[in-house]
Amino acid sequence: MQVSSSNVSLQNGYFSGTGSIGGIHLPDFKDKYVFSKKKSGISDEEYQKQTPKQMGPEYANYTKEALVKDTEKDQTTFPTFNALSKLEKYFEVLREHYSKVNEENKKFASPEQHITDKYFNKNSPYYVKGLTQKERESCATQEQRVLMGMQPDLCGNDPVIREKFGGCNTFMMDMEWNQEIRNAMNDAINQAFEENGIVIPKDADLRLTVDPYDFFVHASGVDEELAKRIEAALNQGKNGYYLYEHISYCDPVNYGVEEPLQYISGDKEKMVVYHFVNRLTGYDIRELENRDGKFYTPDGEDLWEVLKDKYDELAADGNADVSVLTRYEAAYRRIAAAGWERTTDCNLTIGFKDGYLYDLDTSYGYGPGQSAWQDRVRSWYEGVQKEYLREREEDLKREENTPSKFEMAVKETEVFMRLMFGEGNVSGSQRAEVQLSSKNPVFLEVLERLKKEGMIVPLTNKVLNLHGESKVFQGFDFKA
Repeated sequence: MQVSSSNVSLQNGYFSGTGSIGGIHLPDFKDKYVFSKKKSGISDEEYQKQTPKQMGPEYANYTKEALVKDTEKDQTTFPTFNALSKLEKYFEVLREHYSKVNEENKKFASPEQHITDKYFNKNSPYYVKGLTQKERESCATQEQRVLMGMQPDLCGNDPVIREKFGGCNTFMMDMEWNQEIRNAMNDAINQAFEENGIVIPKDADLRLTVDPYDFFVHASGVDEELAKRIEAALNQGKNGYYLYEHISYCDPVNYGVEEPLQYISGDKEKMVVYHFVNRLTGYDIRELENRDGKFYTPDGEDLWEVLKDKYDELAADGNADVSVLTRYEAAYRRIAAAGWERTTDCNLTIGFKDGYLYDLDTSYGYGPGQSAWQDRVRSWYEGVQKEYLREREEDLKREENTPSKFEMAVKETEVFMRLMFGEGNVSGSQRAEVQLSSKNPVFLEVLERLKKEGMIVPLTNKVLNLHGESKVFQGFDFKA
């Protein structure tokens, strides 16, 4: 599954607002080997058998263990957030469409040639009309990918996406997905409160603050006893992590507006260093001795040297990228020199009032009274769509009067081949312009034309070997 970067993009990073060091983001809790590099050619199961001794204890759940129940079956939890999940509806349509088309393509002797003819050969009885050049290229690429056993791309030029969804746009997708997740979180929180007999006083302005280290959800804005009950109800499984992730994705800076203070005030590198240390060693860096610009383990060892030794072990076994460690070093040493408490933690906070979450210090949010900007985004996108349709109509008119790239290539190749088999006067530079391969649809089209005219006569269906070429192509030999 791929997303064409030229047409639609995801928000930068693993999730917006968390930052990274050298492109290394916070750990994915679904992968306990997030900092390792799997050996190629082995299954996940085999890899896990080989590496537990290297990775140490599990640290997949950073919530306070005292409040995490052994079973989560009967516990309401927040919706699982996956950056690619918002794209699934698009991929589902693409897979269904192109799988059916692929079955039709495979009925032809040469599916590759048939795909090319459909989109670029106006003389073919299967030529598809009413597509722009970009749409043709997109469809041909999609069908070739699926024919080779690959998944289709998500491409804004794909007419299937255009017809089903009216196109795809990263701003719209992010906005709609954030709102969908917000609505699901509202439901989950209200259900958790109901299950635990929690009643939030009317008009109480509850604040939920998520710790960036153990992802514990802290409650404020209500009395202490109620706050503790709320924390016990919400801190289940990976709820804190999902809430932190969601708040991060809701940073309105992605829409070109002023960024709320909470997104820019915290030391994001500090958060990433914490998780890196915890994953590799199991140590909570906050609890370690910090003196003379260094952190020390309970055994008195230099923490960085411990990290380096553990990472070198992984790298030596082929289970880590040797370059990754250096990306953490500058941030680690800065924090060690300053001291852990000298920089601000990047906690994230969201409000909860009258049964709904709402974003703080911004009108570009997803809570009650915060959605007017979404209508403006939709209006903007409608304008973009209208302009696209206008340009598309103009492109189609030009297409009718302009030879396709395939036709132009056929024409150029035909001139070359006629010179080669007719006059036999072809320069080296001209030879380089034509790929003499039976897998080249342009070449095949020209051969077919010359064969019909009697200029060439097929001899076998095995080998093509011309002009002293040492490379053998799967195809057929012929004589002029």
